[in-house]
Amino acid sequence: MRFKGAVLILVMLTAAGAAAAQDYWEYPATISSTGYGTASAEPDIASVTFGVSITAKTPDEAVNEAARLAEAAMAAARSEGVRGEDIKTTSYSLWVQEVWDDYEYAYTGEMEYVVNHYVQAEIRDIRKVGDVLSAIVNAGANSVSGVYFYVEDSASLYEEARVLAAEHARDKAEQLADAFGVELGDLQSISEWTNNYNYGYDSAYGNYGGGAGYYAESPPVTPGSYSVTVEVSATYEISQ
Repeated sequence: MRFKGAVLILVMLTAAGAAAAQDYWEYPATISSTGYGTASAEPDIASVTFGVSITAKTPDEAVNEAARLAEAAMAAARSEGVRGEDIKTTSYSLWVQEVWDDYEYAYTGEMEYVVNHYVQAEIRDIRKVGDVLSAIVNAGANSVSGVYFYVEDSASLYEEARVLAAEHARDKAEQLADAFGVELGDLQSISEWTNNYNYGYDSAYGNYGGGAGYYAESPPVTPGSYSVTVEVSATYEISQ
């Protein structure tokens, strides 16, 4: 009898739970909108990534030659006013590969060693970007992956863009409410996304022979503008 009584109580509790589950929460009707705000400024710093790629028959030859050219390129950047603390190594790699014969279309069985050494330099006087590029290439850098301009203190740009995005989202929500003949109620949720853009020079300067008796002139470099875009989404309850 105790067992049967327990089963009866369990059935009653299950039935009560099923009845309670029928009381669904009614979510309020809402209006959601997304606004965008963009703030721009003239960039005050340029970031340049450059380096050397060396192929040699022995690992010590590849390592030593890459070190010599990389140090010469960094010294050239410093001579153009780039601070030592604004230069840092971003990647260094050494690997071995089998030599391919383009005439026989087959591997020769010989091995060669490749060293890649890349460095990033922050140029605080953007008027000298072209001079720095010319100096590092003439000193031995045979690869420049790109130039990126940005604003060092971008906090005020984000604040300006955020306010513009919030106003845009609120205006759009009010327009939607007017179009549907309703009124905006309490604010339910807010979310934000950010992006930054540089509309300046960003391409490879060249892949050269590493100071092999040539002279590269200072290229014309235009920084463009640095922009920050903030996206704000807001959800309002509909007040009938």
